[in-house]
Amino acid sequence: MGATGDGQLVVDNSILAAVAKCPTYAYVRYACGLATRGTSLALASGSSLHLGLAAWLEGSSIEDSVAVCATDYERAVERYLRLIEAEELPADDRRFAPEWIEAILHQYLTRYEGKWPFKVIKGSTEQPISAPFEDCNLPSGKDVLYVARLDGIVRRWESADRWNLDWKSTRKASEWWIAKQKTSSQFTGQRWITEQTEGTEIAGVVLAVLEVPEPHRSENRCKEHKVSYQECSIRHAGSDFVYITRGLAEIEAWKWTARGLIREYDRLLTRAEEDGMAAMPDIPMRGRFNEGCTFCEMKKFCDLGRNVSKASVKATFVEQRWNPLQRGED
Repeated sequence: MGATGDGQLVVDNSILAAVAKCPTYAYVRYACGLATRGTSLALASGSSLHLGLAAWLEGSSIEDSVAVCATDYERAVERYLRLIEAEELPADDRRFAPEWIEAILHQYLTRYEGKWPFKVIKGSTEQPISAPFEDCNLPSGKDVLYVARLDGIVRRWESADRWNLDWKSTRKASEWWIAKQKTSSQFTGQRWITEQTEGTEIAGVVLAVLEVPEPHRSENRCKEHKVSYQECSIRHAGSDFVYITRGLAEIEAWKWTARGLIREYDRLLTRAEEDGMAAMPDIPMRGRFNEGCTFCEMKKFCDLGRNVSKASVKATFVEQRWNPLQRGED
């Protein structure tokens, strides 16, 4: 079931965001510890890119950093192919081909080699941090531990202010996508927990964004690069830096909201420990009311009536416990 310590309930932004979106998703994924088969390669590629980028920040060469990413990601793709019982990636997954992901990373590191606009605080990369989250008054009586994983803490070269660094990969850093990131609870929680654990104020969070677009299929010539779009496709993968700040009033509102979500998750976890997936008829489907179902990985499960027979659960899910102390979302 969900991660608990001795008398503690362990939570992170992934868990609380899931509860806010839909109790059905939170119950299956986090309280019961089940993930859908063939989980999106977007998550796997993002995780592998993180490893390569962390190696680069810690002083590895471009080639060695790409190799770190490649080793991890190629294993993930092999697992994915076994799950979907295929020998090669489907056409819809072309942008997640290992050679494409590795080329994206190589181009990004080459672009910023010697030009990175931040100084990384030594020892801050890929660090899990945690702090007690007080005054939750859980039905179970447990204490709460809030966990996050920092991709790094950086200073801008031209100033002394500190920022949390968060790597993000996306198909396109559109205005809509950037606006979505700027309102994310993830970064409010990051600021709160960093100041709790580091004891110093941070200015906010800077997102270092890598675009992972679809490879071009057209043989027409690119007007900018004077070669076919297929040949210059990788050059159109952009990057950006997005700065996100939070005021004290917003942090207080986040804390108040988080307490309510933590109490709801505590009740879901208790029910999962007692009844497992058999409790599904009693678990709300909030995503139907807030458009949370649109891109949900469990959409098909709900569309087919949330069937919890042993055969259906085995065919739909794999056991994959989420422990923020081992693999925080942030």
